[in-house]
Amino acid sequence: GLVVLDLRDAHIALLKGKTIVPLLKTHSEVPGKFRAGGQSALRFARLREGAAHEHFKKVGNYIKEQFLPMKELKGILLGGPGHTKNEFYDGSYITDQLKQKVIAVKDLSYTGEFGLEELLEKSQDVLAQEDVTEEKKIVGKFLETLAIKPDMVTYGEKNTLKALEMGAVAILLLSEALDEQKIEQFESTAKAFSTEVRIVSTETREGVQLRDIGKIGAMLRYPLTV
Repeated sequence: GLVVLDLRDAHIALLKGKTIVPLLKTHSEVPGKFRAGGQSALRFARLREGAAHEHFKKVGNYIKEQFLPMKELKGILLGGPGHTKNEFYDGSYITDQLKQKVIAVKDLSYTGEFGLEELLEKSQDVLAQEDVTEEKKIVGKFLETLAIKPDMVTYGEKNTLKALEMGAVAILLLSEALDEQKIEQFESTAKAFSTEVRIVSTETREGVQLRDIGKIGAMLRYPLTV
């Protein structure tokens, strides 16, 4: 999830792969920095504060509507110029459940579409770490299952392809050490059976273990009888 905001606007989007998919944008009623003649400075400050609070509440509700139903949401990146994003994050505008999913708060120069691009650019380090963590988790689960429930996994090209063509594979793990043609072949077969595919790097200990046992592994939907 991507959220970019300042006192005037907010943009909410999704990151799918490397593509930013805009979901919605909203504009606030916060008055500009200069007060109209006749208004006291104190009253004007209160007006701005009240309008900012309403803006934050509205953005928080939009985030809840968009992101809370998404079971596959991996995290939320939040950004914006100045202190606005911190006021929003530190306030009680985001539900606790979603607040726990915020993986980075970034200082930006822009809002709008440029802001979303900038947020993505400035979050590459965080996203890379998230990918590594996710990879370690899924391959770790595969290796653990191999040790305690070996009939619920398979590995190696021949055995995995057979299970895949039977529609028995829930998650297919392909090492990036495989040649591109082989990866495409397995991905194509997996797509036909709605099998989830994970390309696994060799940058983690778990990724190296997958490479060393044949570069291909799978977690099964049901045990296969021999």
